[in-house]
Amino acid sequence: MASFASKLSRLPPMPGAAAVPAPAPAPASAVVPAAISADGVAPASGPVRFVEPLVAPPAPPPAPENIAAALNARPSLDDLRDRIARIVAKASPEPPRPRPNPACSELPFLVELTDRGPLYVSRVLTGNAARVGRAPLVAARDAAPEMLSLLALDPGLAGCDVRRALYLDTETTGLQGGTGTVAFLVGLSFFDEDKGAFVMEQVLLRRLGEEGPMLDLVARRIADASMLVTFNGKSFDIPLLRTRFVMNRMPPPPERPHLDLVHVARRIHGHRLKSRTLVSIENEVLGRGRVGDVAGADVVACYMHYLRTGDEGALAGVAQHNADDVLAMVALVGLYGEPLGSLGGEDLAGVARVLCRAGEHGRAAEIAEAAVERGGGSVARRARGDIAKARGDKARALLDYEAIAGEVDDPSVRLELAKLYEHHVRAFTRALEVVGSGTGEEPAALAKRRARLERKIARRPS
Repeated sequence: MASFASKLSRLPPMPGAAAVPAPAPAPASAVVPAAISADGVAPASGPVRFVEPLVAPPAPPPAPENIAAALNARPSLDDLRDRIARIVAKASPEPPRPRPNPACSELPFLVELTDRGPLYVSRVLTGNAARVGRAPLVAARDAAPEMLSLLALDPGLAGCDVRRALYLDTETTGLQGGTGTVAFLVGLSFFDEDKGAFVMEQVLLRRLGEEGPMLDLVARRIADASMLVTFNGKSFDIPLLRTRFVMNRMPPPPERPHLDLVHVARRIHGHRLKSRTLVSIENEVLGRGRVGDVAGADVVACYMHYLRTGDEGALAGVAQHNADDVLAMVALVGLYGEPLGSLGGEDLAGVARVLCRAGEHGRAAEIAEAAVERGGGSVARRARGDIAKARGDKARALLDYEAIAGEVDDPSVRLELAKLYEHHVRAFTRALEVVGSGTGEEPAALAKRRARLERKIARRPS
């Protein structure tokens, strides 16, 4: 085996160090026996032959000054420690993200331990005098299910107990739905018979992957309810929640009659509201404007910021936005359940149209009359005229259409007048004059109507 000195000689010289000399060759006089027997004894007879050894004897150690120079050129232990520290500092991982501490929380959520894990929930009892703008919440308790059924065009709601309705709204990690979208905040409200008031309940998902307790509570609330009330929930909230039940291998909640207020609101207020969002309806119909509200487009960013940093303040506005949405739905149910109570003339005209569409012509005529009396203007008179025409009261319809034609330039009103003048009054000349002002028909249909009226006028004696 090569000696330590020979190994040192093969190393490249370090800066500032003297080269270590190679070991000197063995002297030629050094000889060993050429042949040795198996028992280690040389043969007894014959001349003894000497040969050069196969392995050179150990070289003398290098000079002390050369070893010291080589050792001094190597980095010291402190130098190696500094070098390792610099390498570790460059590749050090990010500090761990802070986790929310339920014991020191800025959010009004308490922890409840369940079989599926921790449940972060907030429950607030609203007073009997609580209102959203002009609408009291307690009115939803006594809303007429028959009226809600007619306005929703859903006969299945007529037999529901409105006192056991569950109001539901979700805040999610995306607005498109799909299996990757998670509801991180669910707002629920229901009437508590024992306390005689509505309960505002919210459930928060503090960490992704802990949906079990939240979904379990939602399933229990739906099972206890007679009907669901949402705003665009048929298209978004309920399908999303059912997907989350499937993804968590949990049985879905039972089916319940569903009142989606977005369709009712569009039918009633669509003629006068440019935006049909819940915040806009709350402002224009209920008379309450939100201050400092978190926009729906910013909800996802707030939650993602919370997950990254643990900053609970980012979710305070989202929780308030969710509670406002749920309570606004409660107030709208009270308003729609008794529309003659506080709706204005234009909105009552919308109610009358929906009732006429549902086949309730008598009730629709009553509400249309109230809409005109409450200052609904041409919108209310148009609704009253259309309903009168549907009921066969063409004289009443003609009066309303003539009044509207004197106020607004509406081709559709002139078309109705032309029809009544031709077929009911049989005033062909008057009908032709109205047609000449434009009825909004296609050119072929308009030419056909004009030609027919001219033939009728020509056949009639002067």
